Amino acid sequence: MIETFLWFLAVGLFGVPLWMLWSAGKKAASLDFRLAQNDASLLEDDGFIVTQMTGLPLGTSVVPNAHVVIAPMQTQLEQQAHVHQESIWQDVRSLD
Repeated sequence: MIETFLWFLAVGLFGVPLWMLWSAGKKAASLDFRLAQNDASLLEDDGFIVTQMTGLPLGTSVVPNAHVVIAPMQTQLEQQAHVHQESIWQDVRSLD
């Protein structure tokens, strides 16, 4: 009877660290996948603390504890109109 209890205790004590390693590996793989997908919900997730942001454009200022706002991207048509307008102004200046 005592031997059976000790075997269950040994298997349990061996299983807990294995479960902890499996859980940590699964969480790391999930984090890598979410980072690769640019998941914005990571900034507000309770399971992760963002301490450093990389890959920001030059001139960006980071304000700690600020409310995150995601701005819509410019459409392709707006970007083309802006480039066309700049080229017209350069042509007008060259005529002077």
